[in-house]
Amino acid sequence: MSTAIWAAAAVAFASSLLAVVALRPVLRRYAVVDAPNERSSHTDVTLRGGGIAPLIGIAGGTITALLTPASLPIAAMIAVVAGALLAAVVGLIEDVRGLRVPVRAFAQLIAGAAIAVPLAIIFQQPWWAAVGATIAIMMFINIANFMDGINGISGVHAALIGGAYAVVGLLAGLPWATALGLVVAGAFLGFLPWNVTKPGLFLGDVGSYLLGAITAGIGVAILWAGVDPVVAVSPLAIYLADTLFTLARRASRGEAILQSHRSHSYQRLTDTGLGHAAVTAMVGGFTVLTSAVGVLREAALIPAALAWALILGICALYLALPRMRGNRLPPRQSMAIPSILEPLPTGARPDHDPRIWAVIGATGFVGSAVVARLRADGVDVRTLQAPRVLLPVAAESPTDIAALAQQSEARADLAARLDGVDVVINAAGLATPGAPPTAELYGANALLPALVLQASADASVRRVIHLSSAAVQGHRPVLDESLDAQPFSPYSRSKALGERAFFSVPRSDITDAIVIRATSVQGAGRPTTESLKRISRSPLASVAGDGAQPTVVSSIGGLVDFVVRVAKSTGEVGPVMLQPWEGLSTADVLREARGTEPVHLPLWLCRITLRVARGAGRVIPEVAGVERRVALMWLGQRQTSAYEEEYSVDGSGLRRLLSGQGGLG
Repeated sequence: MSTAIWAAAAVAFASSLLAVVALRPVLRRYAVVDAPNERSSHTDVTLRGGGIAPLIGIAGGTITALLTPASLPIAAMIAVVAGALLAAVVGLIEDVRGLRVPVRAFAQLIAGAAIAVPLAIIFQQPWWAAVGATIAIMMFINIANFMDGINGISGVHAALIGGAYAVVGLLAGLPWATALGLVVAGAFLGFLPWNVTKPGLFLGDVGSYLLGAITAGIGVAILWAGVDPVVAVSPLAIYLADTLFTLARRASRGEAILQSHRSHSYQRLTDTGLGHAAVTAMVGGFTVLTSAVGVLREAALIPAALAWALILGICALYLALPRMRGNRLPPRQSMAIPSILEPLPTGARPDHDPRIWAVIGATGFVGSAVVARLRADGVDVRTLQAPRVLLPVAAESPTDIAALAQQSEARADLAARLDGVDVVINAAGLATPGAPPTAELYGANALLPALVLQASADASVRRVIHLSSAAVQGHRPVLDESLDAQPFSPYSRSKALGERAFFSVPRSDITDAIVIRATSVQGAGRPTTESLKRISRSPLASVAGDGAQPTVVSSIGGLVDFVVRVAKSTGEVGPVMLQPWEGLSTADVLREARGTEPVHLPLWLCRITLRVARGAGRVIPEVAGVERRVALMWLGQRQTSAYEEEYSVDGSGLRRLLSGQGGLG
């Protein structure tokens, strides 16, 4: 091994080590910090962006290697390092100001291509290999980011990967691979002391993106240079196994695979009581084992089949460690909800004349619109903040949830605030269709409705209206006013459970309990409305067949008018009432929003596409939400209501809203 290579590694180490001295004040000045949350493995606010230090180290080490008299083959080195530095810049922007997910993904793809395409040219690989390598590098950038969750893990891992590739390069006669490996090892070793000692410094996205891009880039380069695939993969095997196994397990359990979590094997190990140093040492130890298998294969001491078998066995043992230490994942949550007796409608109340109203959740989109309407009508209305309540996501019995509402500490205070009120409208809840199952989601959408009704009954309120969502009936071809529910996501399940818990609250005949299911409500400034506007004006705007199917798109004005009329009604109402259809078809919605005719797709093509997407949504929950929105745009959803004639709504307000005359534009 030449002196030039050792000089490059030394420069990388020293540059990275010393760069932090100048870097810390800059990061502190611009408040580039990582605040702990429920998914974090740290408890203190810590500076992030420290990955700039190994970036400087790798740049300095590479320049040193290229400028020394004992010249090395430079093309592959430049391709890998240049692309990795580009990935690091993307990570730095994410650390400092953040990037939207599509922009970030595209930038990562460009960084992957910046490595893969030049390497494909250098090693004369076909275009499809370059495409595959681009995607692989992009994926490993994200894998390195996922795995960078505890102190020391990425620094140690990078040093071990770099060392392994350096040995492989030596055995394979690839001096540039040896140089790159030692430069990477030196740069991340230089950063490591700052990461593991107080007050701490995190790599941040700049460092994890750099690590993922440069190690994956070296792996692709040595693979195309003729190294056995098992040798190229071996140093990366533990990070690959932890991430891919975790994603596969979450998908099989119906969990959102694209949302942050704490179920990686290394995170579960910390949950068993092991410290960061111990878990880092375990991950590092298993990386040494897989790397050693690769080195043995490169030295022709074991056959390829045995090498693969050994790596798979080592990874399997690593993945089993959390369970061996007693960490068990909770059982998979079912979307099923226990049934209850169908509630009866509220009989006529000729003397019903509400004077004092209360709106819970009055600062939200729907709640604020209801309050504005009531005040415009001169009504005495109280605006109440909803109590914050939590409910375990494992809760599934409506009667048990109603019992929890009876026992809630917030019950008495809420009842006192509702004293003297005639009508309560519960517009509170978390309107986040893509949310993961959390105690906050279930508390707001499943427990709070029961608590509101219980407190209202205590205060002798005459009528309580709980605003739910038509999403509880999922993919039914026809929405109706039964309690039949087909939830397809944690959000829709929490809303369906909230309805049944609401009707499970024991109360006297004094208090009416009514659920109003809102459809796809649109209004000026609402994010879903802005999204509808963008889609309607894009090439994606399309309908199935002739587009004559009824749409569930509705206006905030129509919903508020319906709520107020039901609240004032002296006739029979409820128990469940569906927001009235406003008369528009799927094609009407897009015509009004875009001003031109939408694209008409074959009905059979739309149905097949949605069927495939629905199947994928059972494995990848994020797809379920997208499929639901596309299905509503293409096919709409028919509605039937026992009250549709009495509460019919003129669709002119929705047309004005969609065309921009009602504030949308």
